[in-house]
Amino acid sequence: MTSARRGRGRPAGPGVDVEQRRTDLLDAAERAIRTHGPDVGIAEVAREAGFVRSAVYAVFPNRAAILSALGERQARRLLIQITKRAGGSADLRQRMSLFFDVICGWMQDDPNLYRALSLHAAGGHEVPGIFDELSAAVEAMLAASMATSGGDTAAAAPWARAIVGSAMVTAQWWIRDSSMPRAELVEHLTTLCWDGGAALPFSTFDVEAIDSGRP
Repeated sequence: MTSARRGRGRPAGPGVDVEQRRTDLLDAAERAIRTHGPDVGIAEVAREAGFVRSAVYAVFPNRAAILSALGERQARRLLIQITKRAGGSADLRQRMSLFFDVICGWMQDDPNLYRALSLHAAGGHEVPGIFDELSAAVEAMLAASMATSGGDTAAAAPWARAIVGSAMVTAQWWIRDSSMPRAELVEHLTTLCWDGGAALPFSTFDVEAIDSGRP
C-alpha cells in the first residue's frame, strides 16, 4: 500500500492510500463524464468524488492527465474483454472480429466516455487517447507476428493505426446511421481487413470510371 507522507501541520493519523485515491478519482471521472458529457473538468470530478479540488490536483496535475489515465485503463479493459471472449482460440480472424465487435459495442454503449477519450487535445495539452492505447497494443501483436513469419515489422505501426482508425470511424458512422446490425458491420470490417485491399471487387474499367468521374 502506497501512502502519502503526512504534511507539516497535518494531524497524526494514517496517510492517504495514493493508489486507492487514484482509482476513486478515475471512477468518479467516468461517472461525471457519463452524466454530464465529455467536456467535464476538474471541478465536476472533485464534486463527484466528494473531494475538494486540491485533493484531485494532488494526484492528477490537470484534466489531460485524468483523460490519459482513463484512456490507459479503458484500453486495458477492452483488451482483457477481447482475450476472455477469445477463450484461448488461436484463430486470428476470430480475434480480429472480436476486436471490432468489442470496439463497436463500447462506442455504442458508452458514447460520452468514448468521445472524451478520443479527443487528442484538452486545454492545450496533448492527450494519449484511447486510439493511441489500442493502436499500441495492436502494433505489438502485429510486430510479433511479422517477426515470427519473417515479415517487415516496420509495417506494424501504420497497419495497427489503420485497423483501429477504420474501426472507430466506421463505428461512428454506424452509430449515427444505424443501417445494419452490429454483427453485420463487424463482419464487413473483418472481411476488409482480413482479405485486404487486393480482394476488393474492382475491375480496370471501374478504376478508369472513377478517375474520369463517370458513374
